Amino acid sequence: MRVRNGWRLGLMALWSLGLAGCAGPHLARTMSAYVGKPESALVAALGVPASRTESGGITYDRYERTITYSVPGWVGGPLFVDQRPAIGGIPPAVPPQTYHNTCTVTFAIVGGVVRSYTAHGSVC
Repeated sequence: MRVRNGWRLGLMALWSLGLAGCAGPHLARTMSAYVGKPESALVAALGVPASRTESGGITYDRYERTITYSVPGWVGGPLFVDQRPAIGGIPPAVPPQTYHNTCTVTFAIVGGVVRSYTAHGSVC
C-alpha cells in the first residue's frame, strides 16, 4: 500500500514541479511585456482585474489564476489487504483529494502606464 501510494504522491510532486518550472519563466516573460505599456493594453489582454486599489498616486490592479486538480482515491486489492485481526482484513482505502493552486499577479500603474508587477503563489 505504501509503495503504491508513495508512487502516486511522487508522480504528483514531479508534475507540480514541472508545472511550476514552466510557469515561472513563461509568466515572467509574458508579464514583463506589459511593463511600459498603457493600462488599456493590460485590460484588453487580461480582462478586468479581480481588484483595484490606489495608494500614493499608484493604482494596483490584481489578477488571480487558480488551478484545481483532483487525485482519485483507491481501495487496495487482494495483495494490499491488511491481515491484522483488529482490522478484520479490510482493504486500506485512500480518499480522493482536491488541490487548489493560486497565482496572484499585481501590476503597479502610474499615470495610466504599467510600471511594474509582482507575482505570488504556488503556480507563478
